[in-house]
Amino acid sequence: RQHIDSLFDAYNLDFNYFDAINKSQVEDTLQKHGLSVRSERMSAGEVACYLSHYCLWQQVIAHKLPYLMVFEDDIYFSKSAKTLLYNLDWLPNDFDVIKLETMHGRVMINKGIDIILDHKLCHMKSSHMGMAGYIISQKGAKKLVTMIQGLGVDRPVDHIMFDRLIEQKASKVYQVSPALCIQDKIYNEQSTRFGSCLEEERQARPVIKVKLSAQQKINRELMRLWTQMQLVNFSRSLLLTVGGYKKQKIEYKE
Repeated sequence: RQHIDSLFDAYNLDFNYFDAINKSQVEDTLQKHGLSVRSERMSAGEVACYLSHYCLWQQVIAHKLPYLMVFEDDIYFSKSAKTLLYNLDWLPNDFDVIKLETMHGRVMINKGIDIILDHKLCHMKSSHMGMAGYIISQKGAKKLVTMIQGLGVDRPVDHIMFDRLIEQKASKVYQVSPALCIQDKIYNEQSTRFGSCLEEERQARPVIKVKLSAQQKINRELMRLWTQMQLVNFSRSLLLTVGGYKKQKIEYKE
């Protein structure tokens, strides 16, 4: 919190803290929202992280917010972030989610439109993991909540927002390029400044034991088969390339 207080004060940005769901609150939170865990591979920490973001999306809907900016607590801002986040006239009228961070991977995006300070807002059509910085609209929150109520908690939350949602034909998920923020672990891989219980848990890979129904097992196997269909993925990439999309590394400029 000391880091975030200092960071947001330096950029003159108002914000409110949201206390993340912890592992001891998982069962009560699942019950409150009528959700269930439907994966044998989801750790307790991953479920807690998932529910933290889910609860924020529910607040967007309940309070009828036009949008909400969400940042995790181990980020750094670029110099241009102050200008872009202080004046949000560049936001499109109709969007689901706008990703503000980068994991330094190659992402399928179009040429985009110029916004401010040599930044572009690009339509994103491939996965780009991480939840450290994004803007979600009322419409986007409703889409995600509806999707999750049908799927249950079956994968890490960034795989829902920045993969599953992108796969929907009518989705409007964008990437700001260059990125406005970056996580400490991405900015400096050797850094130990911010410890992550979630990362430690993922390395140990404890799991929540879940008894799957026959239908859930069938769905799981179908999903595995689908991901193995490289020809389908290649065809989709080819169509996107023809449509003006290209895989590019999302940079972060201090």
